[in-house]
Amino acid sequence: MKKWISFIVVFLGFYGSVMAQRFCYVDTQVILESLPEYTNSQNRLKTQTEAWQKEIEAKQENLAKVQASFEAEKILLTPEQVKEQEKKIADELKAIKELQDKRYGPNGDLVFMRRALVKPIQDQIYNATKQVADKRGYGFVFDKGSDLVMIYTDPKFDITREVINVLKPENNKDNRQTNPRANNSNQSSNSRTNTKSTPNRTKK
Repeated sequence: MKKWISFIVVFLGFYGSVMAQRFCYVDTQVILESLPEYTNSQNRLKTQTEAWQKEIEAKQENLAKVQASFEAEKILLTPEQVKEQEKKIADELKAIKELQDKRYGPNGDLVFMRRALVKPIQDQIYNATKQVADKRGYGFVFDKGSDLVMIYTDPKFDITREVINVLKPENNKDNRQTNPRANNSNQSSNSRTNTKSTPNRTKK
């Protein structure tokens, strides 16, 4: 019984410390799509992938022609020639398979290139998110764009736009320039403040 009480006390203490933390969330997909660097990296990946695919398809088409020619002439070849030609075709098939693995395998060129292009951007997002979370006093930040299932999210805990502003500080300047209403409001507020603070002069 005492063990259960101790466990409950420890659990409640941990639960209370977690609940005392402040939570927020970001949508990394929205952040990524707002960054020109990410768009450029995706375009580079697409261009390179298409080039690799054309390279593989060209080899496959050439092999198909060799196989068709071999089947048409096979009856005229000696057994030794048939074996030699079959070996060449098998070697070419193996070479194409190895090329596919080299380009698209688990440790292939595509994985390496994607990591090299996207990793620096992910690091920037992490640093910007940490900066906003530290400033706002959040202990946990969830990613709405990940596989984490978030049934409901309150927009007031969404710091996505703040993270984007850290990554793209020029946004703040553009917003101020394109929002004259806010500037006029500030000027009107300052004008009212100055009017109130100016003492009335009495006529002599």
